Amino acid sequence: MEHYLYKQANALLNQVAIDLSGDTASFLVHYWGVVPKHYDNHVHRHSFFEVCYVMHGEGNYSDHDCIYPLSTGTMFISRPGIWHQIRSDTGLALFFVAFEVIESKSSLTIINQFNELAENMHVVIPDAQSSPSVQIFNAILGLVKSGAPANEDMYRHLCHSLLKSFLYLFKSQSVTTGDLTIQDTSGSRLMHRAKLYIDDNLSSSLHLKHIAQYLNISERHLSRLFLQHLGQSFIHYLQEKRVQKSVEMLMSSEMAVKEIAKIAGFESVHYFTRVFTNKIGVSPAKFRKTQFSDNLKPRK
Repeated sequence: MEHYLYKQANALLNQVAIDLSGDTASFLVHYWGVVPKHYDNHVHRHSFFEVCYVMHGEGNYSDHDCIYPLSTGTMFISRPGIWHQIRSDTGLALFFVAFEVIESKSSLTIINQFNELAENMHVVIPDAQSSPSVQIFNAILGLVKSGAPANEDMYRHLCHSLLKSFLYLFKSQSVTTGDLTIQDTSGSRLMHRAKLYIDDNLSSSLHLKHIAQYLNISERHLSRLFLQHLGQSFIHYLQEKRVQKSVEMLMSSEMAVKEIAKIAGFESVHYFTRVFTNKIGVSPAKFRKTQFSDNLKPRK
């Protein structure tokens, strides 16, 4: 596949195929990706589904405690809440989409089917080239490659059908473009994915390099994106998210401060107390007693 197609596919899908509504099933797409060289990423998890298709290359995929080989034609799914990782020494040409069901706009049958899919243990489909899912994907790429004016309704219809097809693929196995770079490197989309990653892995040890590997960009690029889009460093943003999480738990639960520190991702109670006090102005224990009175506002 020519490199310019990666650019066009990324641009079009992320522009026109985000809110996908249908009669019985509606989806919110967090991001699409079509990348020529995907190497290792850090062990992580999502609060949503992510389905990947290996267009070319070899590697492996770990899902919880299982490791599966990846090769050309393999399709695999990452389920909500499951720790997983992609590894490849030579790089994978990879298509992926991250999405969730909009339950308020979907039928009970569809909701139940995707809930069952989240519990499905058959997560890797080798030799999926002839499956309806891959055929739909190829139809999408065919539209991109044709160079014809983009028909947004046609793209949305195909993408909606693609997401629904995943139900049957995995279930059956268990019984115009702009000046973009080759990868999905639009700053706003990358920051959206970075923030989702942080939210879903907040209790883990998070480092800039782990998120950069997940996004398939350099640490320097990611650091620059935080400054450009959020006006603060990665460390500052991460601390604020962890303090925000701890504030919510202090106000809504009776958990011990030590347990809250762990869930919020702080390496020790001492470090948690120091950061919290610096941001809020009082210690976690005192904050809980005051129940966040009006005169206690987070420090910048």
